[in-house]
Amino acid sequence: MQRIQSLTRYQKTLLVLLGAMLLIFTILYPILTKQEGYYFKDAFLLHHADADGTVYIGRLHRQKLTVAVTPDKAVIFQYKDKTYGPYTAHEDPSAVPDNKAAQNMTGVEILEKDRVFFRGGVLGDGKGHSQMYLFPEDGGMYSIGFSYRGNDGIERDYTGAPIDKWAPTALHILELMNDPELTCRGDGRLWFAGMFLSVVNIWSILFADEIFRRNMSWKIRNVETIEPSDWEIGSRYVAWTILTIAILAIYIIGLR
Repeated sequence: MQRIQSLTRYQKTLLVLLGAMLLIFTILYPILTKQEGYYFKDAFLLHHADADGTVYIGRLHRQKLTVAVTPDKAVIFQYKDKTYGPYTAHEDPSAVPDNKAAQNMTGVEILEKDRVFFRGGVLGDGKGHSQMYLFPEDGGMYSIGFSYRGNDGIERDYTGAPIDKWAPTALHILELMNDPELTCRGDGRLWFAGMFLSVVNIWSILFADEIFRRNMSWKIRNVETIEPSDWEIGSRYVAWTILTIAILAIYIIGLR
């Protein structure tokens, strides 16, 4: 207790923050990392299933995103004030492009209402650790995130059409239609990393002088008589502050 009382107000504040973060995230991690859902772009969508179909709900760039998959496998995205879909799909062997992997492909045509959204061949099912690849009927390969930026500064897909960055890709649609394997939210390993660094930071704040003298004992005699310079003390505060901010970032990233 005397050791804590001898600390400066800033040191005590850091200790309170570190302890509060450790407590709060120790409570949050077991709850949130058990949640199952589907990752769409940068958003984690919670999974809800009932007799009326499956719904995935989350936030993308702080805006609500809802994805509904009906029992007949129609997919509807609702983001901000815009609705994408409904998307439907059916197998069509004639859509398989002519290439070396054609015999392993499944022909598929995806419709957005009455418009052909994608037509080509599919390799893989996108479940588990497997990757799904789409090959347009007219050749080439289409995958999540495939795009390029033209001289006009507009981002375009493999067909040359302008990309709506919020719209789903054909791969997203097919994955959702085929009941993708759900993923648990976050990464518990980052909680352990945050906890370990919190303990290290708390220890370095409480025993700063002892650590300093121990480090100096390799260089000089009678370390009990030396005192840290203003530069040494200032460096400690900077290091404690930076590490506290880094710990908070680690905790937060681990829950994404």
